[in-house]
Amino acid sequence: MLNKIIEGDCLELMPKIAPLSIDAIITDPPYFMPATHYQSRREWQRSWADTSILKTWWAETADSMRRIVKDNGYVLVFCNAESLAVFLPIMFERWQRVFSLVWDRTRVGLGRLWRHQHELILVACDNAALLPGDGKLRSDLLSYPAVLTRNRVHPVQKPAELMRDLIEACTPVDGVVLDPFAGSGTTCRGAKLAGRSFIGIELNAKYAEAARELVNLPIQAKLLTTERIVC
Repeated sequence: MLNKIIEGDCLELMPKIAPLSIDAIITDPPYFMPATHYQSRREWQRSWADTSILKTWWAETADSMRRIVKDNGYVLVFCNAESLAVFLPIMFERWQRVFSLVWDRTRVGLGRLWRHQHELILVACDNAALLPGDGKLRSDLLSYPAVLTRNRVHPVQKPAELMRDLIEACTPVDGVVLDPFAGSGTTCRGAKLAGRSFIGIELNAKYAEAARELVNLPIQAKLLTTERIVC
């Protein structure tokens, strides 16, 4: 189902996507770090075992991504410094190359001593990954203004221009982009701006509707999870 926002759980829907049919997966998955399971007045040392739920979930997600992304394709995942430590080892085991980009939001946000102005983008691919032939010199520091809070329909909404430029760099002109955590739909909007096809998956009905509006798609009935997604 190309060029659609599908309401549903990506772990149920990605197995319905044909193997090796996606040129790039670009997404901002949900995460909560640090994840701790204890509350008391006594201060406890954090344990790396507290991340086991996130690691198990992300390993299953990465396995589904590995199956459907092409051998010359890319997986780009937005994360922060703490979730990177969970995401990276899992992707390191499944792809031949893993590195990071830095998104400079161009203005400071929340924080304490050093306030946040950047996000990390973890990139995974194989040695045969597609290289653009447009001759552009691209930096691993990407400066794009963040969407102002008052203009967001999703709390971590990304600028469509950033998504478009990422997509143009790592997909062919007839490529297919998947965002399994579509949120407000800016990855799909970026794909449309870049002239690529897209599939967006979003569990939250409100955000799925907002994403459809962003990419100028009609409101549609929920796709049944028994229906196969054809790429």
